[in-house]
Amino acid sequence: MDILRSKVSNTKIDPVHTDDRGSIYDLVEEQVGHVGMVTFSAGAIRGNHYHKKSVQYSYVLKGELELITSNVDGSDRKVDILVPGTLSRIPPEVIHTYKARTDAEMLDIVTLSRTDDGYESDTIRVAAV
Repeated sequence: MDILRSKVSNTKIDPVHTDDRGSIYDLVEEQVGHVGMVTFSAGAIRGNHYHKKSVQYSYVLKGELELITSNVDGSDRKVDILVPGTLSRIPPEVIHTYKARTDAEMLDIVTLSRTDDGYESDTIRVAAV
């Protein structure tokens, strides 16, 4: 198994603090270049790419997604089911594809900026995995 592929993680995040006002969740503890929100209609497919340098974190807010990952050569394909409260960490050079099992929303957090050509120069699109 490729060492980068072995570093993909999916973690159910528990609150670090809860009181009568609500809860606080710590999601990412590294420098972030971009945070976005992605919405999905049921059946939608997004991704089919990998990043050369950026680490991508995805935090599911609502709905259910399949996260399909593999090495850049297509080997070691894995499917994980992501539900609300799941944080995925996808290192560089790991193909990732999302398939919405229901309408869904997720935060998309990457370590490189999307300004100028930051996203396009770091993203390599691939055929469906």
